[in-house]
Amino acid sequence: MGFLEDGLLTAKGHWLDPLARRLLQATGHLPRHPVAATATGPDDHDEAVELELLSLKLHQNPWLPLPDEASVQRAARLGVQLDVNRATAAQWQRLPGMRWQWIERLLQLQRQGAHLHDSAELGQQLGVSPTLLRLWQPILVFRSHGNPPRLPLLIDVNGASGHQLCSLPGLDGDQVVLLLRERQRGRFLSLADLQSRLRLPDPMMAALAGRLHCGRGPVPPDLPRRAFRLNRPSPPSSAET
Repeated sequence: MGFLEDGLLTAKGHWLDPLARRLLQATGHLPRHPVAATATGPDDHDEAVELELLSLKLHQNPWLPLPDEASVQRAARLGVQLDVNRATAAQWQRLPGMRWQWIERLLQLQRQGAHLHDSAELGQQLGVSPTLLRLWQPILVFRSHGNPPRLPLLIDVNGASGHQLCSLPGLDGDQVVLLLRERQRGRFLSLADLQSRLRLPDPMMAALAGRLHCGRGPVPPDLPRRAFRLNRPSPPSSAET
């Protein structure tokens, strides 16, 4: 039968027996709902094993990445869905082939209150290839009603304090110090400019998607009113009139 190793179930080429499944369900390591798979031959048998393994992993980690077409299709069979109009950056990161620039664009659309209605519209907005869209399609849903998505407040990378920047996911202290130094040389013109100057990897940019914007930075303080009074020409005296 299967055995537990490092908290994950590893199959030795055959199906979990009923007793093992009940024990895992009782201890919370396996969801109680049955996996919709019936093994009728060797290939179906192997697929059923993979399906139950994925069910276990998703139960332990709902944010588990889906690295390929097979994992997306299995996730769809297990009821996994991604609402295009409400998905978070972390949910989008699960999809194979996803780019941080696309995540940023999708979250911008959410902030604007825009709703996408089908895969064709999604592909048009992102410039995604039809092949990649077909790979994602099994778990995509396009809901236009319901509660609006909860989006984090945007932080101006050109004006935020070091404390605010340290609160962002993925940025460590050294990277924040580098960001502040680079900002003194000149404000960041775009998130691509930020990535280039700080040499941030794509996974980190994906984690930051939807959290940053490149504003104009802090507004300079107003000059004291006294300065304006000093520079203002004095009114003519009565003798001059």
